[in-house]
Amino acid sequence: MFKRILLMSLVITISLGLSLNAQPKEYNPLSGYFGATLDGGLNISVVDPGNKFNFPTLRGGFEYFFSTDNKHAFGLRFLLGYNFLKFKNMTGLAQRNFVYDGKLGAMYSYGSSNWLPYLSAGLNYTFYHSKKIANDNKALGFYGEAGVKYLLSDQFSLNFAGAYNFGGQDYFEGIKSGKSNDGYATISIGFGYTFGKDVDSDGDGVIDKYDKCPNTPLGVKVDKFGCPVDSDGDGVPDYLDKCPNTPKGVQVDKDGCPVDSDGDGVPDYLDKCPDTPAGVQVDANGCPVDSDGDGVPDYLDKCPDTPAGTKVDKDGCPVKEEAYQVTIYFGFDRYDLKKEEKAKLDAAVKFMKENPDVMFSIEGHACPIGPAAYNMKLSERRANTVYKYLVSQGIDKNRFMTKWFGEERPVTTVRKEYWKNRRVLVIEMLEK
Repeated sequence: MFKRILLMSLVITISLGLSLNAQPKEYNPLSGYFGATLDGGLNISVVDPGNKFNFPTLRGGFEYFFSTDNKHAFGLRFLLGYNFLKFKNMTGLAQRNFVYDGKLGAMYSYGSSNWLPYLSAGLNYTFYHSKKIANDNKALGFYGEAGVKYLLSDQFSLNFAGAYNFGGQDYFEGIKSGKSNDGYATISIGFGYTFGKDVDSDGDGVIDKYDKCPNTPLGVKVDKFGCPVDSDGDGVPDYLDKCPNTPKGVQVDKDGCPVDSDGDGVPDYLDKCPDTPAGVQVDANGCPVDSDGDGVPDYLDKCPDTPAGTKVDKDGCPVKEEAYQVTIYFGFDRYDLKKEEKAKLDAAVKFMKENPDVMFSIEGHACPIGPAAYNMKLSERRANTVYKYLVSQGIDKNRFMTKWFGEERPVTTVRKEYWKNRRVLVIEMLEK
């Protein structure tokens, strides 16, 4: 019965401390704690005649915990106590004993909230008076204790504890049965008063002696060193960071946002055109918008609606395309091809095969020497000579339009330069 009650009390005190949590800290609040305790409660005599609940148990003393920067705290304690014990199945003076004890032990606490479970164990020196039943009234034994402290404030705590004291003797009740040493258990509740403990000036959960950022604003989440958390590692703490998910290694401004040197709305680490002039509209890559896709951005494009595929100049305007042209020269009153003129036509054939969709105009001309009607006929023959040669080289005849103008379109009126008029032009037709 006793063992079940004791075990239950220990479980309740420990689970209570572990389950309830408030005011989280990075360290155990008992760090650097030095204080006094006073508590009272029941005791249970554990002797050969049988176990029995008794009242009262009173005790008081001092406790000290070493400084810590984590949730584990270790300390020492010294307690003095008084216990009034009665024994089951005994009468008269033999049924009671007055026990005074002194405890010196070690303590361990785990936690970082106002609820702090602890364990304690050490030496227990007992002095008792058994009303002349026993001659020896002193014994040295051991004790073990489990409890929980609840911090009411920085100076006061509420303490719950269950302990078992090994008496070191077998005759608390004046009977030596030889079965086992006697003992007694206590269940108590009381208060603690703090003379001093480690200080956390900025209330961030890290005591000053371990706090590398001692002036953190109240309520700011900090790391184990007491410094504001910087989740994305950009050098700007989360509570000031307006861009909390900046990729690692990206340069940021004082607000924790990626730097945008040209102010176009696209941060430098994504900007493929980092030197865009101020005020220019850009795309998702930070490059100036080019609506007609001609390679000249809108802010420089003087012809913004150029059709797709059109060749343009530096101002974005269509380039006037020059037609491919070959001039074939003939001798006076002749329409046969010279060797060097055939070479020109062979080059034209190559161009025509590389551009199979291009149409050509073949235009024959003559100089003004001789009758006009004769010259008209001569220019026709010259045009047909070129036409037949090109077709003979594998060019589709349907790609040609043959014309002749006689002496009507001279390139010169200087007689000694009349040879320039004896010609045939092969001209690319730009408009189909």
